[in-house]
Amino acid sequence: MGFGNTLPLLLPQVPNHDARPYRDFAPLLLANLNALIFEYVARQKVQGQHLNFYIVEQLPFVPPEAFSRRFGTRTAEAIIREDVLRLTYTAQDMTGFAADQGHAGPPFPWDPEDRLRRRARLDALFFYLSPLNRDEADYVMCTFPIVREQEQAAYGSRFRTRALVLAYMAALSAGNPDA
Repeated sequence: MGFGNTLPLLLPQVPNHDARPYRDFAPLLLANLNALIFEYVARQKVQGQHLNFYIVEQLPFVPPEAFSRRFGTRTAEAIIREDVLRLTYTAQDMTGFAADQGHAGPPFPWDPEDRLRRRARLDALFFYLSPLNRDEADYVMCTFPIVREQEQAAYGSRFRTRALVLAYMAALSAGNPDA
């Protein structure tokens, strides 16, 4: 395969060109790439407009075996799959993705409050899988001043994402991911 030093595509290795493992891994990869911890580390590493292979190797990709970690009665994988499906399948053009995830119903309604909570739970989960403790996660979230300022403008003096992520970290630690 010929390509340069810049990352042209990010695809998981799939044995025997079987499409099912990619469908199974896609929501986990999607959530990992969108996690606050991933963005935080990427901002520290990427210095220009190119993502080089040596930088990709330094990013916090959660190893596949970590998704089997249990939080109460649910695995990290089950939590991620549910949240990614509901965050992603909000329009008919994502029907194929929903079908790949075993969902046959209509798209989920766009609910800003539900979306905020699901994203916060995913971020809390990825902080745990990274692994970072509560204080480290709090520090990382404080490095997103634009998010903080936008939320404080919208919700008063509250940085809701930070509060929700820390609350979900406590819930996950207590084995209750749905709290």
